[in-house]
Amino acid sequence: MRALLAALALALAACDGAATDSTESEAAAPGYTLEIRASGEAHAFLITAPDGRVVGARAAEGASALMDQDTLRTYSAAAPAGEQADPGREVVSLRLPGVSLSVSGDEGGGGESGRVSINADGHSVEVNANEDGPGESDDVANIRISGVDEAEVRDFIAKADELSPAVQAEMLAALGLE
Repeated sequence: MRALLAALALALAACDGAATDSTESEAAAPGYTLEIRASGEAHAFLITAPDGRVVGARAAEGASALMDQDTLRTYSAAAPAGEQADPGREVVSLRLPGVSLSVSGDEGGGGESGRVSINADGHSVEVNANEDGPGESDDVANIRISGVDEAEVRDFIAKADELSPAVQAEMLAALGLE
């Protein structure tokens, strides 16, 4: 869950506060899309460039590595683990000019799950978390941020402490952002 909170804070910090039309779809958001898929102590970082290129890295147990193309295709095609089609009842929904926020959650079955969606400043942030029970080994968090620029991608990679400096450099190079 610490990874979820850190990623949400990073996502919110990426927004500069300018207003946009909240009816724009995520697919229409220009720029890069960033994803973090965390399960227990393993993390996957996926970045999709505006031209469709996907670069990813995995980190677990203190080691990290760039993903090969077969692994990237598998990750890109598969829905994130623990993501639910119906996250539960909506707790908060706020829609204002240029901003929309939706928070939903569910308690039951020995755990808690929730979803937060924010659309503002040309960014779309979707956070899904599922805490299945005691301890963190079975927790799942998925964060997707779209509409970010090259500077935000560099910052995202630099702040991914789970990735070694060498893997961070490889990701930047693969995106042409070195």
